[in-house]
Amino acid sequence: MCVQHDYTPKESTKMDGAVQTVYPRKNWSSMVLYNCGHPKNKILTPELVNTQTGAFLHRFTWLEDSEIGSVPFIWNFLVGHNKVDENDPSIQPKAIHYTTGGPWFEMWKNCEFADLWLSEMEAYKKETKQV
Repeated sequence: MCVQHDYTPKESTKMDGAVQTVYPRKNWSSMVLYNCGHPKNKILTPELVNTQTGAFLHRFTWLEDSEIGSVPFIWNFLVGHNKVDENDPSIQPKAIHYTTGGPWFEMWKNCEFADLWLSEMEAYKKETKQV
């Protein structure tokens, strides 16, 4: 199961200048719940996973679309792609995915939901006394 994003990035670079690639099922693999009992997932042995390409794994090449369950987009909310409606609590993000860069990068320090990430970072530092 995953969030089945209909996502084609507009940018040619991502995450601090890395090349952005476009491929089928883009960002589907960024939040996955595997059904280990599904017959087709039995091929995912350590040997196969360690020898296949990233493309094979990230695109779930061994599965048809109809064999992949769907999770609501709020569980893998793509910053800059998915939209929040302040009047609809059912579409508030539960897990935020900074697809092009997050607030830990200087050029993205003011991106959408940066305040939440920075607040959590400060809380973590206080808890672990890293301030």
